[in-house]
Amino acid sequence: MARPLTALGRLARVALVLLIAVLIVWGVLYLTFDHLLRTAHDALRSRPAPALDYSAALARFGKMQEEDGPEVSTACRSILLTHGQSTEKAIVLFHGYTNCPQQFRELGQMLYEQGYNVLIPRLPRHGLADRKVENLSPLTAEELRECADMSVDIACGLGRKVYVAGLSAGGTLSAWVAQNRADVTRVVLIAPALGLTRHEGTRLQKGIALSLLLLPDIRKDWYGVDPKAPGYAYPGFSTRALAQILRFSMATFAEAFDHAPRVQEVVLITSKSDETVSDFLARRLIGLWRSKGLFKFAAVDFPKAMEIDHDMIDPAHKNQQTEIVYPVIVSMLSAP
Repeated sequence: MARPLTALGRLARVALVLLIAVLIVWGVLYLTFDHLLRTAHDALRSRPAPALDYSAALARFGKMQEEDGPEVSTACRSILLTHGQSTEKAIVLFHGYTNCPQQFRELGQMLYEQGYNVLIPRLPRHGLADRKVENLSPLTAEELRECADMSVDIACGLGRKVYVAGLSAGGTLSAWVAQNRADVTRVVLIAPALGLTRHEGTRLQKGIALSLLLLPDIRKDWYGVDPKAPGYAYPGFSTRALAQILRFSMATFAEAFDHAPRVQEVVLITSKSDETVSDFLARRLIGLWRSKGLFKFAAVDFPKAMEIDHDMIDPAHKNQQTEIVYPVIVSMLSAP
């Protein structure tokens, strides 16, 4: 005859049942998100329509300007610096999450003075004069895809060779460009926001993205604002928008597992002091690309002793060291 369960035994059995239930629910949700990601893959693929010449590029930029309506801060409108004609090199600079084109203005001016035509687009939902973080919440991965495609399309009419660089979420867009746009010569990923944890792979990132999509939107400015945020940037972030950036990242990985990157020259710039994004995932993506024949790759990883933060671009950011970072970016763009 079986012995009756003790109170501890009953508790252990209940705990086991609950654990199994949680694992089943999590597995179903995870597979659901994986399915949703793959079914949405077509919406996140490139739809290139490159401008055929300089005048067409200007017309396309005019349409981009129209999207910078009166609700957009004057400091945060999309920026175009041109020499009045198509040049040998054109570059697209994608700013980071919660910031705006102003973040890249100084670096863009430096590149302009070196002969580039420079486009710094405003990412969707960013740069509004009303800096409420809730303005970011409706952001979608599809909007990011459209912004990336449109920006490269414009740049194709601005220069014979097109270069792309981006910081953080802008680095996520740049990685997507590297995977999808064969009309780009070189891509520079600057601390790309491909994931949130520093040492975990794509499966955990899918779980994080799913959790952020299912949970109510959490906004950082509810419990404290970023004291380092420049006056034109949002003082916090939306987890719902962050989930869409991760979704865009995972779509890039999904494509990278199956296909070589269309861009064959890639640069990765990271910092050992960066505690914001996952350099592990960036190197994982580079590893996938190299396994499929990436022709040229270079990397710069600033040592921890240099104390270079995640936002290594914006001159308005506290403790900035652009006198170190900018020359590195410029040299990596112009390297043979």
